[in-house]
Amino acid sequence: MTTKTTAAPKEPARKKRKILLRVLIVLLLLALISGSAVFFYGRYTKTHYRITFYQESSRKVSDGIRIAVISDIHDRKYGENNGTLISDLRALKPDLILFLGDMVIRDEDDYRPMLDLVSALTEIAPCYGVLGNHESERIYYRNDKELPVLFENAGLKLLRDAVEEIRIGKDTVQLIGVEGTAHGFEEYGGREFMEKTDVDPSAYCILMAHIPILFETQLSGYDFDLGIAGHVHGGIVVLPFIGGIYSNEEGFLPKFTAGKYILDKQQTLIISAGLGDSKRFPPRINNMPELVVIDINRY
Repeated sequence: MTTKTTAAPKEPARKKRKILLRVLIVLLLLALISGSAVFFYGRYTKTHYRITFYQESSRKVSDGIRIAVISDIHDRKYGENNGTLISDLRALKPDLILFLGDMVIRDEDDYRPMLDLVSALTEIAPCYGVLGNHESERIYYRNDKELPVLFENAGLKLLRDAVEEIRIGKDTVQLIGVEGTAHGFEEYGGREFMEKTDVDPSAYCILMAHIPILFETQLSGYDFDLGIAGHVHGGIVVLPFIGGIYSNEEGFLPKFTAGKYILDKQQTLIISAGLGDSKRFPPRINNMPELVVIDINRY
């Protein structure tokens, strides 16, 4: 009589299962750690921001001009009644505060905190700005015709395809504000406005537009000294050695995310990473909210 016996599992197969189990445990731990890091980083960026300083020079400036830039704050509050942001701006002593749009969130009706912020900042320095896509969408799609009036009444001078010339000390600054998207620049009068705008050659000229791609596709051929934009939130997720990974206009790995760029006629373009978020997802990763400060001095 023959007795059948079952062979024991081969040792290599047992080792493979152990290795696979260890790999799965490590991947699970990494996922938990990464998820926790993203969560806590997201919480941190809702209450903290960095201040980024830029240095520019021009023969059109004699005394030096400091500009603070608020972009894409999206109803965010830093401290009670935005006290932290207001206190920092008071300490920075800007000569001019520029708003680059998206102060509100399109679908949120209560933007009183942003009106209060503007009102408080007008006590520090003159406030000028342009509308962002969220304000425009509220005005044209949600019929919020009152929005620009409320911000003007709070003390924000909106430049909606408009020019304003102001004096800061001994210097003259010409502010140009352009509205529109990359696709609607011609249709909504942006090209016509820029063609008829006379740039004062003796004034330091600052061109503001919410969407940065406009500077490459539509605006770089005009005469100005400094361009300022926002909108793209620094590319949302910032990868080391690569930068921001996405913008609505340029898609993945966009050219324009945040920082300083030099345009065709050697004009400087500074893009703010913004102070807020318009959506809960995707969160900022490796991308702190940003208050931009630009110092312009004579060379």
